[in-house]
Amino acid sequence: MDDLPPIPAKAAETLSDMLDNCACIEPGQNVLVLAANDGLRGGVNLVDEATVGWVAAGVRERGAEARVMWVDMPERPAVVWPDIATTDTAWRIPADVKAAMKEADILISHVFDLSSEEHLKELPQTLREFELPMVRNMATTASLMMSDWARTPHDLIAEIRYRMGEFIVAGEPWEVTHPNGTHLKGTVGPGPKTRPTYVYWRRDGFYRPFPDGIYPAVDPVGCEGVYIFDRMMPIWAHNIGVPPKFNAPVTLTVADNHVVKVEGGPEAKVLSGFLAALAKSLGEDQAYEIRAPHGGVHPSAFVMSSECPDEDYREFIASFHPFSLHMHLGQGGRNKDFPYNLHTACEIRGGRLTVGKNTVHDGDRLAVAADPRVLEVAARTPDRPGVSGIRPLTQ
Repeated sequence: MDDLPPIPAKAAETLSDMLDNCACIEPGQNVLVLAANDGLRGGVNLVDEATVGWVAAGVRERGAEARVMWVDMPERPAVVWPDIATTDTAWRIPADVKAAMKEADILISHVFDLSSEEHLKELPQTLREFELPMVRNMATTASLMMSDWARTPHDLIAEIRYRMGEFIVAGEPWEVTHPNGTHLKGTVGPGPKTRPTYVYWRRDGFYRPFPDGIYPAVDPVGCEGVYIFDRMMPIWAHNIGVPPKFNAPVTLTVADNHVVKVEGGPEAKVLSGFLAALAKSLGEDQAYEIRAPHGGVHPSAFVMSSECPDEDYREFIASFHPFSLHMHLGQGGRNKDFPYNLHTACEIRGGRLTVGKNTVHDGDRLAVAADPRVLEVAARTPDRPGVSGIRPLTQ
């Protein structure tokens, strides 16, 4: 990219933060910088050439090798049911991408389709197989790189996330409530087998989202009650066949960690059909199981239409804000023949989570916002966005 435009100061600030504190680029590394062609022309993999060029240039400035790869992603149905794919029929990581991943020391991906959360199990499996850390750069355009969302210090969000994990203790009772009538309760389970605790740094793992924004999800045991929501993360909303913002709230009745009733308007009808179809792939026990809760920790997770014209992407970003709490449906991860990581993100805004005797999350306030360790990290960058937006529970 000989004609790469000069990087604006705000974008340069974001780039340095991502490469130094999230990717942790070191001299001599082979770095694969990945982007999808459709994202330049209105596709879901939103990106621009300047951002990709700046990332590659920043990698090289740090003494590492940067390979830029533009790819075409496989076509597939927008709605994933009733003909739910199997491992034999699901779309796959393109072969040339997989080959390039095998040769890399770190992957910086701008491809929304390649997410370990919203899409293929093949991706996290491949990252583990190749021992390849993936930085998921979600600030994929110049305007997003300059937004307050991207410029909020990565170390600050990581510190908030880490300290939120300290409140999630196996064996403690938990409860989610909301003025809309939501009331779920259960016990904190042991969490995934791959981690002995809810307290961990993402910079040590194979999945490193930038900007980060979600605290670790509670592993629910004995969950029961009612959960009422009116929105869903856009990617899975479209895959299921509902709008991200519902026409009418959906009410889930939950007993022993499983959805036993789905009520509401048109979205409830579609969701009921999806869960019934999912049960044919996973079995009723796994299809109707409920997971999480967890929520957002990023105080600047709002972007304006001038910064991102794509409404779905703006909604996706907003799900990282502290006013957001999520529950998830289905346990596709336990079925080796099911190719997707279900991430339905049934979202409420303005809810309350308690664990044990502690209120962890209430509205847009977080229990850790007044933690001296969080304040110490915030004090390092008083002129950066996000610092003043962290609201403790006492406000």
